[in-house]
Amino acid sequence: MKEKIVDRILKLFEVKSLVTVGLTVCMALLLFGPYDPPAEALGLFCTSYGAIITYFFTRKEG
Repeated sequence: MKEKIVDRILKLFEVKSLVTVGLTVCMALLLFGPYDPPAEALGLFCTSYGAIITYFFTRKEG
């Protein structure tokens, strides 16, 4: 049981997980923070974020 928890914590530090967490934090800051980015930049970021999240959560491992 303990090894399983440690293994899951180590998987959080994989590159794809770090990218996903980083992009999610950026998205939350853009949505709820005091920022007013240009509409074109926000649209590009939202599209990229959606594509990356969709890819990581729909691909099959193996």
